[in-house]
Amino acid sequence: MARVFIVEDHPVVRKGYVAFIRREPELEVCGEAASAEEALELLPSANADVAVLDVSLPGEMSGIDLLRELKQKFPNLPILVVSGNEEAVYGDMVVGLGAWGYVMKGNAEVFIQAVRAMVAEIQAGNQ
Repeated sequence: MARVFIVEDHPVVRKGYVAFIRREPELEVCGEAASAEEALELLPSANADVAVLDVSLPGEMSGIDLLRELKQKFPNLPILVVSGNEEAVYGDMVVGLGAWGYVMKGNAEVFIQAVRAMVAEIQAGNQ
């Protein structure tokens, strides 16, 4: 069972991610955060195998800032970045900062396929 931590400020979107993940027998949600600050507080005790991170977050830290911080604190944590923006806007940048990948919001199947692929890669030891 792979443990997924979700960082998403919109409650409806976050609940959607949780619902998609809970439908997958090999996945479970180990925590949720609505801001970067909340994620930094909760993630250390969540024992997450992977994280899903929204680019646009409220507060003083953006999703990009959080990605940088998480890669410093948890360098081996695979992070999937999600955004409503086209891949050309953030895709290359977040991967260059250490994200496992980038997907646009709006397609549940693409989202869950990306989470499954990320989990399969870490389970294969190719992180």
